[in-house]
Amino acid sequence: MKIGRVFAPVFSLGPGKRICMWTQGCSKKCFNCISPELQDGDMPDIPVQQLARIILGIARQNHCSRLTISGGDPFEQAKELKQFLEAVRKEFTDILVYTGFTLGDIRSGVCGETGIRALSSIDVLIDGPYIDEENQPTYVLRGSGNQQIHYFNHDLRQEYEDYLSLGRQVETFSHDGNVVLVGILNRGE
Repeated sequence: MKIGRVFAPVFSLGPGKRICMWTQGCSKKCFNCISPELQDGDMPDIPVQQLARIILGIARQNHCSRLTISGGDPFEQAKELKQFLEAVRKEFTDILVYTGFTLGDIRSGVCGETGIRALSSIDVLIDGPYIDEENQPTYVLRGSGNQQIHYFNHDLRQEYEDYLSLGRQVETFSHDGNVVLVGILNRGE
């Protein structure tokens, strides 16, 4: 699986103490994408089982029981995403995944059968391409208004709604000598 970066602990991409993993590779090329450096998919593959061990180790070290996966677009590696989610599912109480595909696209098979099956290991999905003109500060956890939050684990809905009431949050991390902003930015930031 092609991975661009991993940070932990993160509090700006979902409720609770999280480990966040960004996949490498996205063909959508959304205007003003927050992570254009993750669009290129020319990265070495990490075997899924090895990646699962690495992520679980970092999560344990940082006491993170929740996982956010963004990108790039995780569903552009649907086979690997499904395998990874199955390998780590029982270790996380909450798995949130971002994708530029819509849920309808995924369910219709645009990402293949493995994309459809990956949904069964996800608690919350935020779907749809980023549209810069639809970026409003009130869309907490969503970059733009067209994106939807889908709760597959309804037990988490209230916790997410409480989190959404706090407004957008942004954190800073260091990665390869650069400062990386983590969270959902307002348009023009």
